[in-house]
Amino acid sequence: MEPPNFSNKDLNFKLPFGLIISGPSSSGKSTFLLKFISQAAELIDPPPKSILYCFGEMSNIVPILQKSGVSVFAGVPQEDVIKRIPKPSLVILDDLLLSIDEKYLSELFTKKSHHQKFSIVFVTQNLFEKKIKVARQNAQYLVLMRSPNSVLSVRNIGTQLFPKKLDYFLDAYRQATNEPYGYLLIDMHASSDPTLRLPKTRSERKRRRLLKQANTQHLLAIAEICLNIVKARYKLTTRQRKRLLPYAGFVRRMSRARSEKGARKLLIQKGNGVGGVLAALLTPILIEIGRNIIKSDSDKN
Repeated sequence: MEPPNFSNKDLNFKLPFGLIISGPSSSGKSTFLLKFISQAAELIDPPPKSILYCFGEMSNIVPILQKSGVSVFAGVPQEDVIKRIPKPSLVILDDLLLSIDEKYLSELFTKKSHHQKFSIVFVTQNLFEKKIKVARQNAQYLVLMRSPNSVLSVRNIGTQLFPKKLDYFLDAYRQATNEPYGYLLIDMHASSDPTLRLPKTRSERKRRRLLKQANTQHLLAIAEICLNIVKARYKLTTRQRKRLLPYAGFVRRMSRARSEKGARKLLIQKGNGVGGVLAALLTPILIEIGRNIIKSDSDKN
């Protein structure tokens, strides 16, 4: 099954950058690479003038790349090899985890790529290998391929990078890797919009559609809930307070909304984590309603 060509709406890389592609064998890393290299001029800004593909073991993509004009190199390229290729350039290290020196790999991601105007791509099966820790921490982009046996590793990445949006991250990963050759791109570039570090999930898009369709009463009811929380009119447990803490700024802004237009704008704007904040808001309210119903029934009896 051949994946479709990338869209520059899906992938947009700012050179120089560090990229790590992680996934088990047969997860589609080679297929991703071939597509990525063939569309490098459209996906990378500025477009690289040269591409150097370095490999650990001979594979069927090496002759394909050679025919397309890509320079290939067996083993880890020394600095003089990289310096000779026209800049800006793209250097890809595929299946070289066992061969490369940890310090050299770290320097490629932290110093050399920036100073020598080349982007570095490292392809690995194990994102948490000790040798690539510095490279992983300094990579501007991560691509996670489909990996059913690495659920814990994926969760660890989500915990490190998106501690307040772990559920959203896991949902994004599941949806992105639901089909063969599926992948999740994590954009950690300093110049990128913080609200676009992960692609929108279907559930997030559905929530946004529902919010756009909500009427005035629905929206002002949410604003009133926020006001009651700010005024401490609801008794929140410690757990409920902790759950709402990441959305404290949103709750305060929403509590001041006095119109349908203002409430709707706050709810559908990017970066609010709408799904998470609504769940955190509604849980204590539903509990309070339940208590009132039980109390009312008891009083009647």
